[in-house]
Amino acid sequence: MNKIDYSGLTTYLFWSEMRSDLNRYLLGPIWWVLEPCLYVAVFYFAFAHLRGGAGEHVFLLLCGISVWHWITSVINQGANSLIKKKGILKSFSVHPIIFPLSTLLVHTFKFAIVLVCVMVVLWINDVFNFAGIPSFLLWILACVLVCFSYAVNLSLIIPFAPDLQLIISRAMMLLMFLSGVIFPIDNMSPTVQEFLFWNPFAHLIESGRKVMLYGESLDAVFMLIFIFIHIPLLLLGFFLLGKLRGEIPKRLV
Repeated sequence: MNKIDYSGLTTYLFWSEMRSDLNRYLLGPIWWVLEPCLYVAVFYFAFAHLRGGAGEHVFLLLCGISVWHWITSVINQGANSLIKKKGILKSFSVHPIIFPLSTLLVHTFKFAIVLVCVMVVLWINDVFNFAGIPSFLLWILACVLVCFSYAVNLSLIIPFAPDLQLIISRAMMLLMFLSGVIFPIDNMSPTVQEFLFWNPFAHLIESGRKVMLYGESLDAVFMLIFIFIHIPLLLLGFFLLGKLRGEIPKRLV
């Protein structure tokens, strides 16, 4: 049996997804930036403008929604990646983790472009208060690891329980309101904060705002503990995907 070139396969999956995305819409990559901006406009009008909220709320939304759009894309698309690539899985004996990995790379690349645009907008409006490279890299690492760990494990479950696809999309919508995307959790009562911060995504959203808007350095010890908590989850998903690589294609119909 020929050895699989995982590096070449990952590159192929990445560029094929990018080409497909660019050819799917007339505006192409403009939608990568435009879509989060439309979400910001809708939620700002609904939750801040109509309620008489302060003008700076738009910048809180801009940070929160752009990050959340990345998080939910990695998890939703990564969870469904084995089903979307079932043709490859049925034809070649590859480790299934390659598919959520390529999804992570695609959406992280898109987010990098969106993030640069967000920072430019914040800088132009004199609200960009960067905490520094160490905190920024620590935050990015936490986001990547947390999202990828959930995407990998969900991609493992969905071939055996396809109905989970519907639950995930609705659960992510609910989690958006429980993660401080619309209203910063730090502005809520201590009791509410204690409850909401059990949600790992709430930490990611608030940490992103601290790095870009508030100029606060992240607690390195807390963030590393947060990261290491999710490493066993990722390793478990990797191990189970490898053990079930022969059974998963049979479940993909």
